[in-house]
Amino acid sequence: MRGAGGRAGLRVRLPRAATEAARCLGLADPLHRHAAEELRSVLEPNAERLRATLEAFSSADVGGTPRGGVSRPAASDADKAVRDRFAGMAGDLGLAVRVDDAGNMYARREGSRPDAEPVLVGSHLDTVVPGGRFDGILGVGLALETVALLNDADTRTARPVEVVNWTGEEGARFPPAMLGSGVVTGAWDVEYAHSRTDAAGARLGDELSRIGYLGERGNRLGSFFASLEAHIEQGTQLEEADADVGVVSFIEPVRWCTTRVTGRGGHAGGPGPDGRAEAMVAAARMVAAARDASLDSGDFKTTVGTMRVEPGSNNVIPHEVTFNLDIRSQDDDTLGQRLARVTERFDEIARQEGVEVAVEQAWALSGPPFDASVQQLLARVAGERGVRWAPVRGHIGHDSLHLASMGPAAMLFTRTQGGLSHCEGEFAPWESVLTTATVYANAALALADAETLT
Repeated sequence: MRGAGGRAGLRVRLPRAATEAARCLGLADPLHRHAAEELRSVLEPNAERLRATLEAFSSADVGGTPRGGVSRPAASDADKAVRDRFAGMAGDLGLAVRVDDAGNMYARREGSRPDAEPVLVGSHLDTVVPGGRFDGILGVGLALETVALLNDADTRTARPVEVVNWTGEEGARFPPAMLGSGVVTGAWDVEYAHSRTDAAGARLGDELSRIGYLGERGNRLGSFFASLEAHIEQGTQLEEADADVGVVSFIEPVRWCTTRVTGRGGHAGGPGPDGRAEAMVAAARMVAAARDASLDSGDFKTTVGTMRVEPGSNNVIPHEVTFNLDIRSQDDDTLGQRLARVTERFDEIARQEGVEVAVEQAWALSGPPFDASVQQLLARVAGERGVRWAPVRGHIGHDSLHLASMGPAAMLFTRTQGGLSHCEGEFAPWESVLTTATVYANAALALADAETLT
């Protein structure tokens, strides 16, 4: 955490509910004085402009679907189209756009101190297939609206502000997830990212080159003063708290495990049940067992989202089944303990069914808590504006988790109707979107004028 200092500020008293929520965040003093304490002005989002921006990122010509969603996997033609649109919109705002060797896009607004570390805002524009029209898109849209508001107010911040569009956050086409931010923060090297392939065997590096968004290493983000990402919650914590905005304290760790079940194949009209070693039956029982494990604990989630059956014929007993197990919990220790219990149950099922099972970790994600000073700032700005907000934790991986290992980072969640996400029914109430935009823009302004974080 960076040292105290910087501009003198106001001591702002938060509403009681916000004060109590700030204490729940583990913030020792919700009335803490910040280096960026006094806002020069209050920024209010332009609702019509923001709506137009979000619609521009979800229209049919950039991957929008007839049912109101978006299908835009990374480095696809639709991704090129939306990248072109992002670059054009950023240019219209007077931002200088550059692209790095992982395809990440940065749009920079200079400050009065161009050598100062920038404030990073933004998110991602790729989606799952089919995905919703808010996941990632909201964060980029709010970042552009923040810059537009600074322009409207003719405000030149001390620090530069950079709007980012990260490559491959979803990992839907080129797993693993969050490839672009992972390259920048050193989670993996760019050669690894470029070598990732999709189901058809296409390489990410080749596809970025094909669409014209394979940039240079020298364009990568360097150090930053603070990173602020807005995102839909993709859960129900805010609905349950009757809040519009969530200040995120940390993101739960995630592991992906590849589970391979090997049995004995044969003709469907051959051996009866007692003479079979059916990989498919064993795999089905394992999927159910993983779900049962999550039902036994409120802090453990399991999901099987993909399954490959070999040879995949109607009249052939499958000899091998491979499925991906996604597991999440509140911390790494708990996650490891729960996974051990699940794999023990898999071994037991394999013995009962006469098959073999192998579980290998394919990917893991965990990171430090988000920066307490930036969380305090978000809580303070929300309190000043009379916003209904709540402390929340993230259940889903985001680029900010990588960034938290590199510098002070935080996230702001907006309410998601019914918790639905990664589907065409994904929806964020407009009131919550505007409220989040207000908090986000004013917090970004405060950070961009700050000398230090306390």
